[in-house]
Amino acid sequence: MMMSHTSIGGVLLRRAIKSTKHAHQHRRHLITHISPTTSLLRSDISDNEVYLLGTAHISQASNEEVVDLIQLVQPKYVFVELDANRAAQLRSSAASKNNMADSFNTLFKGIGKGLPPNIMQQLPPQMNNILPVLQNAPQMMSRMGWLGSQGGEMKAALEEAERIGATCVYGDVDFEVTMRDLRLAMMGMAANPINLMQMIGNAPSPPKELAELTGIMLSGGNPTQLIEAVKTREQAKQMTKYVSEALPPLYDVMITKRDVHMAKMLRKHCSEGKVVAVVGAGHVEGIEREWEALDHSS
Repeated sequence: MMMSHTSIGGVLLRRAIKSTKHAHQHRRHLITHISPTTSLLRSDISDNEVYLLGTAHISQASNEEVVDLIQLVQPKYVFVELDANRAAQLRSSAASKNNMADSFNTLFKGIGKGLPPNIMQQLPPQMNNILPVLQNAPQMMSRMGWLGSQGGEMKAALEEAERIGATCVYGDVDFEVTMRDLRLAMMGMAANPINLMQMIGNAPSPPKELAELTGIMLSGGNPTQLIEAVKTREQAKQMTKYVSEALPPLYDVMITKRDVHMAKMLRKHCSEGKVVAVVGAGHVEGIEREWEALDHSS
């Protein structure tokens, strides 16, 4: 995937990287924020430089940012938020809109399945309403055309890595493992209705942008502009903070465990040279935190 020009974001990123290198040529910071979506991770125990790019999975602009960054950095490794099976699907001609929708249908349809009838009867009314919405969310997204470009930035990363001869590293937890853990988390929540009700009752109000995005989804509107606005580091931080407070068990499965895993994979498989790591914006803060913790514990 070769771009004939560098996007405006790419130009700004180029300037930011040059400025960062000049400012820190005699001082090595573990983490440097070089743009609203990109961080530079360094280590006191290795000579690698990791350019960590936070993306929105349904953003065309993120696709362009990925290509721009890889072309600019010319990394030895390109790290992606994928497991090996998902990467193979994206590389194949079969990696289409329907396959992505099928993957999400499999994940979301499993939520709440296998719960004993007596547990289902004990669910608070709120959960009886929430479960069908979660289980049918991918179908709604498919009808709105949202799943067509889901994972597009990851495919762009794979293609650009191949073009420049960089090694691809598949850094995410296996999809089936995440799906299993998500089912178990949902079953655990549903099995204790009192705790679940307390969790729902104590949940803070969602960030304004998340409420707006939900409204756009339900109304069938175009979310592109809002998605571009919320994929920055600070906005992603607010979103993930809300999920961590509202639904801690789901946050642990979908965010925390994967952040820890990806940080360790970066350390293990990308320990030398330049690296471009492409992950969802919601994972950036956690990976930065784990990266720093791993450096201090070594």
